Amino acid sequence: MSRIACLVVPDLPVAAACRADPDLAGRPLALSEGTGSHAAIIAASAAARARGVRAGRHTVAQARAIAADLIVRPRDRAAERSAGLALVDVAASLATRVEATADGAVFLDAAGGGHLVPTEPGLATALVARAARVGLVARAAVGSSMTVARLAAANGVEVVPAGTELGFLASLPLACLASEPALAATLERWGVRKLGDLARLPIAEVATRLGPAGAALVRAARGEDERPLAPQPRTGPIDEAVDLGFALDAMEPLLFVLRGLIERAVARVGLEGIGVVRLGLALGLDDRSRDERLVPLAAPTRDVKTLLTCLRAELEARPPRAAVERVVLAAVPEVVRAAQLGLFNPAGPSPERLATTLARLAALCGAERVGAPAVIDSHQPGAAGVAPFTLGGAPAPPFANGCRLVVRALRPPRPVEVFADRDRPDFVRGEGLGGRVVGAAGPWRLVGEWWSDGAFARDYYDLELSDGGLYRCFRENGRWFVDGVYD
Repeated sequence: MSRIACLVVPDLPVAAACRADPDLAGRPLALSEGTGSHAAIIAASAAARARGVRAGRHTVAQARAIAADLIVRPRDRAAERSAGLALVDVAASLATRVEATADGAVFLDAAGGGHLVPTEPGLATALVARAARVGLVARAAVGSSMTVARLAAANGVEVVPAGTELGFLASLPLACLASEPALAATLERWGVRKLGDLARLPIAEVATRLGPAGAALVRAARGEDERPLAPQPRTGPIDEAVDLGFALDAMEPLLFVLRGLIERAVARVGLEGIGVVRLGLALGLDDRSRDERLVPLAAPTRDVKTLLTCLRAELEARPPRAAVERVVLAAVPEVVRAAQLGLFNPAGPSPERLATTLARLAALCGAERVGAPAVIDSHQPGAAGVAPFTLGGAPAPPFANGCRLVVRALRPPRPVEVFADRDRPDFVRGEGLGGRVVGAAGPWRLVGEWWSDGAFARDYYDLELSDGGLYRCFRENGRWFVDGVYD
């Protein structure tokens, strides 16, 4: 018989607001649907409820009249979505079959985490502990069905052993099951006040009088599910979002908001023991436009300071064109690659420091000028490109037999003046060099890319001058250049 675990956060809208702003934890907080004194209160913290504030009954003005020290904030659906996804990440770190419901509850196959947590009480404890790591105070329970596990989590019971489901459900009030008010009133007139009373009713008779909704309610009172667990795939980046409710037009306040988003994203990534390899940042601006950018990293990392420094460098290089009202951070996870250090080779820079350095260089010089040299498809001497830098082992030096000359390429090539005798170089004069040609080899004709705007045709010579130097020169379009010096 399968066993199902349920992970749920009581008052998820309040918990999401406190997760986005930890200073709100433990304070009298009420969330409103919109702004203005007539907006309805849709959620209230425990401290606010203790002062008499009730969700669905009071407006903002009425709630402030009841509790003078009440903190009222508009509902942040972006933060709620991020909190719900964080709860899914917690469940996915211990099981492979996970389902999230629209009301914020997360169900998982309890047997799927047996290789990590061998006992059901241990699984419930581990789920609660991991939820705390991502900033959520959650409850977890294990039962024989999703209904039993959900009711157990709501009532603070960690495990409902197999065969005891009816006894556990019998004493619970009928209000534990979400039902239509008219249906609940009808059952109240029948004298049904506990789930045990409802479970004893014949399903066929209830279905005749109350319809399919009544029959489903009886099955739920018996701990039976309407359908089996429907696992959902969890792929893509880890998103953290917040609606500011006001516009930020300065860098430091924006970086303060980004630090919180990064910390929460890193906490979710850390559940799997992996790192962040790429950051996506989307800014909603007050001119109704959207600013999107991608920040690649040299290596996966979970260092908050490094990630924040990379974002700072990107924002300072290209500041937003208007004030920021909404921030969405997408962290692309990737396994941190292990590196074997050599006994005789010096240690390289840490991935965090390397990523920070590359981000600063990109901000100073431009992203297109920072990276690793790459060979491009061209026969033109000196042609090279820049590719994104990735960590890897240094290439082995080529094996060489005998003595070979080494040429120091001059970039860009230096212009020189060449005097010829019978179309052969005879005397060379230029910056830092000059003399009569005492030895010459060439020419070697090099022609390429004639099909594009970068067409070239060069005649190369190796020239030994009377000043003792050996130079590589070429002639192009009637002009001479020194391309390198032989050592």
